[in-house]
Amino acid sequence: MDSLPLALAPLLARRELWLLVSVAYADPYQRARFELLTDSAFRRRAIDAAALLSQEHSGIELGPGEANPKQLSPAKLFRALDAELETLEATYRQLFGLTAISQLCPPCEIEYEPNTDVAYCSQRMADSAGFYQAFGLQVATRAGERLDHIAVEAEFLYVLLAKEAAARQVGNQEGAEVCRDARRKFFQEHVGWWLPAFSRLLSRVAPCDYYRELAGLTAALSAVERTSLKLPPFQARVIPKPSGVEAEAGCLGCVSGQQDPR
Repeated sequence: MDSLPLALAPLLARRELWLLVSVAYADPYQRARFELLTDSAFRRRAIDAAALLSQEHSGIELGPGEANPKQLSPAKLFRALDAELETLEATYRQLFGLTAISQLCPPCEIEYEPNTDVAYCSQRMADSAGFYQAFGLQVATRAGERLDHIAVEAEFLYVLLAKEAAARQVGNQEGAEVCRDARRKFFQEHVGWWLPAFSRLLSRVAPCDYYRELAGLTAALSAVERTSLKLPPFQARVIPKPSGVEAEAGCLGCVSGQQDPR
């Protein structure tokens, strides 16, 4: 992180960690995507990013289910991954399901919604799709991931942070503010309110170190992101109500050819 402009370092650090979270919650069967976690350069960036953020956000006020930024420990996650890689496919399916959403630990936002009305939930999914499409992202099909899957929502936060950083680096203040405003709104409405509850549940039911470490990292990163966006802790009690519906809506694909920030 030393070569980066000082003002951008925290933003770029969060970018790296949201990418880590997105890939870490992917189905391990998707080897081409999942193997990023074994890349030595990526590991170094993630570890450096976590060190910076845990220091910068020490002593912050935590909401229910959030974790101390000291739990931003990619090194522990990577050690667990190396030890358990061969068994992670089976563990992933046990925890999160495959063609149907898991009853044990649902990894999707809508499964935590207190309002289970079908029309309301459909509108929530459509709202997520609108965010993605507004920033030039295409919806692709990836087995087991809906638009509200944690891997997809984390990927979108990564994209917004990357676009904001690119805008700031070229002095495009207006573009940077558009990205930041979208990130704040998306995090507040679609991520921050349910992610700590999911992380807390995962930490209790995960049968292996990899997913327990990932749960702690996720809860800590959620607290860091919320604080960076100057949002108060989310206080509402969130309990999953898994529907078991098929994960058929697809997922967020790669960034389209539009490289410039909005």
